[in-house]
Amino acid sequence: MKRTLLTLLLCLSFVLLTGVQVKATSLADILKEKRIITAEEAKEVSEYEGKETSSKLLEKIDFSGDLRLRHDTQWRETDSDDYDRNRERFRLRFGFTTKPTETTKLGVRLASGSGYQNTTNQSYDGHARGKEIFIDKAYASWQPADFFKITGGKHKNPLLATPLVWDPDVNPEGYSEELKLKVTDGIEIFSNLGQWFIEELDIKDTDRDPTLLAYQLGFVIKPSKKVKLEVAGTYYDFKNLDKLEWETGVLSDKTEFLGYNHSHSQQMIFDGNQRLLNEFGCWEVAVNLKVKDALPVPFSIFGNYIKNAEADISDLINKGVATVDSDPADLAGYGSDDRDTGWLVGFSVGSKKKKGDWRAKYHYQVLEDYAFPAVFVDSDFHGGGTNNKGHYVQGLYCLTDNIQARAAGFFTEREDESKDGKKDEDRIQLDMVFAF
Repeated sequence: MKRTLLTLLLCLSFVLLTGVQVKATSLADILKEKRIITAEEAKEVSEYEGKETSSKLLEKIDFSGDLRLRHDTQWRETDSDDYDRNRERFRLRFGFTTKPTETTKLGVRLASGSGYQNTTNQSYDGHARGKEIFIDKAYASWQPADFFKITGGKHKNPLLATPLVWDPDVNPEGYSEELKLKVTDGIEIFSNLGQWFIEELDIKDTDRDPTLLAYQLGFVIKPSKKVKLEVAGTYYDFKNLDKLEWETGVLSDKTEFLGYNHSHSQQMIFDGNQRLLNEFGCWEVAVNLKVKDALPVPFSIFGNYIKNAEADISDLINKGVATVDSDPADLAGYGSDDRDTGWLVGFSVGSKKKKGDWRAKYHYQVLEDYAFPAVFVDSDFHGGGTNNKGHYVQGLYCLTDNIQARAAGFFTEREDESKDGKKDEDRIQLDMVFAF
């Protein structure tokens, strides 16, 4: 069923994208047949018509992109050793959107990176080898009315959220539905739904692949043109994770769901049948307050809280079986604490729309081990993953309408050191961003 829906979506996208009617006979051919113009003149008219058609098609396509040059420094403290790391990096993104009809939109974006879902950075290394480009977005959306939109493909995360659990670079794969209902002039109710795929398993006796079903319901209050309050509650239902199995090497492969989570503070535990025992059913509340003109520049206050209702350390210890690279006894140091919550609070001041604009941003967060899958959270905060807490601060200045200078700092530490020796980690990033 999943593959059938995807095939239909791709066919629909192709029809919409190429939805220019083919004319059996052009105007030039008709005039030539009636001997009103010569064959040479007909050829010139046909070439002109082709250029006009191409020009109109190009007018429907919006191209955009950006290049970010970055200096990245990390200072990390561990039980065994301390180290500094300096990297020069870049990020390149380029894409387009087009509207083949009034109600449909298609988008494609390519990006640099290493293929990980939560970063598009490329480091200067490999003695100047060529760098890789990946598909960052590829989607089609249908919006028959202002209040409803459905999107399929690899697309932007539509949820009201913060970097606590969603790295801004993560573009989920699957389907999303957005619904907005206006109650009064100042009140709006919205809902975001997601059916997103995590892994595709080659298992003969099941077609139940690990997926994420996201349910978000919220409201927007605008008491005036200067104030906007957004509040949303979300439930993340991770389905069929028990279909993921332990095998030699799976926990060392950081490109996989199991391997990435295991290496970023979430020890994966398996039962006697080698099936995954870790579960995620997460409740989240997010708030965002934006205010204009109260200060000389706009400001906002934001925050969120998340809890994994399915986390159970005692259950992992009791039902888990030791493997070559994961022993449930290692979790005993946490006692009865399920390590299942996280929260973030922050603010921003200023804007970044045109030359001379500036913005300052700050947040503090705490994220326990099993609050949310590590594979999706901010890859820069404490080196990525969970079991961390600390401060994030950023400042930027618009040198021109499309060139920004940025500086960001991460001042973080382990939230709980019971399981490993990694302690404090500080990080400074200096960026130049060129948009086009």
